[in-house]
Amino acid sequence: MMKKFVKRFFKHQYNLHRIMYVYTRILMATVTVVSLILLGVAVSNIKFQSNQSLLIGLYNSADIMSDQQAEVNKFARDLSDDPSRVRNYRDFFSLNSEDYLNKSQDDFSGQTFYYLPTVMYDFFDQNSSLRKVTLNENSSKDSMVITPDNIGGERIKANNVRAEGLYYTAPLVDKTSLTNFGSVLVNFSPQRITQRFDRLSFSKGLQFLVLSDTGQIQYGYNLDNRMRSRKLKNAWIGQNYQFISKDLRQNYFIKGLNMTGNRYIYTLIPKRDVYLKMFIWSSMIIVLAIAIELFLKWSFRWVFKYYNQELLWMTDSMTAISNGEIDARLHVPRQAGEIRTLAEGINTMLDAIDKYVLQIYQLKLAQKDANLNALQSQINPHFLYNTLEYIRMYALNEGKDELAEVVFNFGSLMRNNISQETNVPLEQEFDFAEKYSYLYQMRYPDQVSYQYSITNEVRKVVVPKFIIQPLVENYFKYGLDLTKIDNAIHVSAFEEGDNCVIKVEDNGKGMSEKELEQLKTHLDSDIDALIKNSKSVGIANIQARMQLRFNGNFDLNIYRNKYHGITIQMSFKLR
Repeated sequence: MMKKFVKRFFKHQYNLHRIMYVYTRILMATVTVVSLILLGVAVSNIKFQSNQSLLIGLYNSADIMSDQQAEVNKFARDLSDDPSRVRNYRDFFSLNSEDYLNKSQDDFSGQTFYYLPTVMYDFFDQNSSLRKVTLNENSSKDSMVITPDNIGGERIKANNVRAEGLYYTAPLVDKTSLTNFGSVLVNFSPQRITQRFDRLSFSKGLQFLVLSDTGQIQYGYNLDNRMRSRKLKNAWIGQNYQFISKDLRQNYFIKGLNMTGNRYIYTLIPKRDVYLKMFIWSSMIIVLAIAIELFLKWSFRWVFKYYNQELLWMTDSMTAISNGEIDARLHVPRQAGEIRTLAEGINTMLDAIDKYVLQIYQLKLAQKDANLNALQSQINPHFLYNTLEYIRMYALNEGKDELAEVVFNFGSLMRNNISQETNVPLEQEFDFAEKYSYLYQMRYPDQVSYQYSITNEVRKVVVPKFIIQPLVENYFKYGLDLTKIDNAIHVSAFEEGDNCVIKVEDNGKGMSEKELEQLKTHLDSDIDALIKNSKSVGIANIQARMQLRFNGNFDLNIYRNKYHGITIQMSFKLR
């Protein structure tokens, strides 16, 4: 489905600007979607962290308070462990400090000396977070307040005792009578709870409350002004730790727990702090997404600026070329890449086209010259043919058959030479060259011999006119050695694989190594040089015309043969 949509969307939209525009929008849409996902994750994570902070703060505080309550309960049990300690506790209230010390010493009977200030000293020493211990005795109207600085205790009226801060109470029970004879009130430092809250992720806005069963604050951590207001305290009413008003529930995320001793603890986080954190993170993500989108938009324009400029230059050059400015060329950038490769390839192609146009133009000029020469040579051809035919008939009448044959062959050569054909079957070329050889043999009957052989497979192969006769003519003109009587030339044509091979072999004077090397160097020139430097019919002319005819699939090789003469071998693809 997506693939069909993309194909339909991009159909006929191959303009670079359009592609850049669409691709940039796709990237920006992707960034937007990813940003929305990150935004949702961030908001969910903040909610999760706030909820975890509430729960962790609540249960960590509950664990600490439970441990401290257990320490107070253990201390109360130690004070009422046996009847002697109960009596000692009552003496601590009923006697002055000196009499109490003497009484404790009198009661010492070889066992561990029990003295309440010493017990209190050990209790403070074992619990560094203790601030104050208040002891009460039911039959006494006074209470004893003991601090680390006053182990002996300070006697105050029981009615003046105020429970403040983080405190815990435990009753004192006489095990022999199972009666309650007093109570212990212990104040702890909130340092342990404070340290736990400081390590939480939302410690800055996290608040902690310890409420009595009447809804009064026993301890508060990091309370804001709303939580400290008396008006709000008066609204904390209800049962089963439901002391939080509707107003607070609208403004705070709250978690609560009922503790032993009819106390209630709560952890609170202002909703505005959570929402502010959500807003900050959301703003950061949105700003980052906008910055990324702007950067993508700018970077794409900047990156494709030069790419687009190169394409504009290329299209301008192509337009100029199509308008007839054949010398115009594409701008080639300095940086490597597909634009440079494309520009270089097109420039190379244009150079090649110019080269081929020049070759065709020069060949057409040469063809026109040849046609003009042919026209000039055809002045009154019937007069020449009729004259030659008259001579031949006269020779026959006089019994000069050999002369008549010579005249006939000469007439055939002339007729073939001035004909307008440019391409002929290979067998016709062989026939023409053979007549030419015959004329030379008539001139030197005892010194020259020739042989022509062509297989049936290559007889009908069409080749340019005059590709064999010039080679034979070169032999008779430059290679014929009249100092010997065995001059011979052999011309053959046959099929070899996918190639047609033409050989012209002789046993004439041959060529020196230097002359042969110079000729090969000349033939290795490009086709332009062959055309310009080959005004006469010769080997170079033959090579140039054969290369054009067979699109470069042509080879010409010249070498000295075993007869001390020259072999010229030509080959080209049949199919």
